[in-house]
Amino acid sequence: MQVDSITIIFVVLAAFVLWKLRSVLGEREGFEQRFENGPQVAPGAPPAQLSPAELEWAECAERGGPVWRGFEQISRAQRDFSPKIFLAGARSAYEMIVQAFSRGDEEALQSLTSPDVLAGFKTALDERRARGETMQTTLVGLNDARIVEARAEKNLAVIAVRFDGQFITATHGPDGALIEGDPSTPTNVVDVWTFARPHDATTPNWTLVATSPGQ
Repeated sequence: MQVDSITIIFVVLAAFVLWKLRSVLGEREGFEQRFENGPQVAPGAPPAQLSPAELEWAECAERGGPVWRGFEQISRAQRDFSPKIFLAGARSAYEMIVQAFSRGDEEALQSLTSPDVLAGFKTALDERRARGETMQTTLVGLNDARIVEARAEKNLAVIAVRFDGQFITATHGPDGALIEGDPSTPTNVVDVWTFARPHDATTPNWTLVATSPGQ
């Protein structure tokens, strides 16, 4: 039986093509196996989901920013830490301390402030009494209260809050005459108050440890 040259050429080409297909498929199967054994991240996949605690942090701080990192530090030292609960308590403390200072209530101030802050308040109250002055302060409302710093120290968690509030404040002299403020017009006051809480605290209370004018 004779086999012409054209037939031989087709047979050789077919064998070559089959060999190449088997070679390519073999390489592809190997690649797919290696890929399956490794991490699979689809292009454009969303970032990893946040934990419940991190979802709460995201309401009070920029993810990955300095305050966020402070939350991480504090949470490692104080497992019950919640920035939302803290901020609600700080707002209440702010109003209570402002009102206590206005009426000269040193006992209330002592329960909410550190010895250094209390000493500053007492000095101002003593000077006010010496002059025979009285003060009336009303917090109309808070425009904003946000955490601007958070960190964990060796024994303490420390958080600073920027308060932007509207107040009606009036100071009267011994004869009742108005000497400062306006009893009918609110004014904006911005302060940064820093609170601290020991890591081994048995109560959820935070203490005011510093105050400074805000911007």
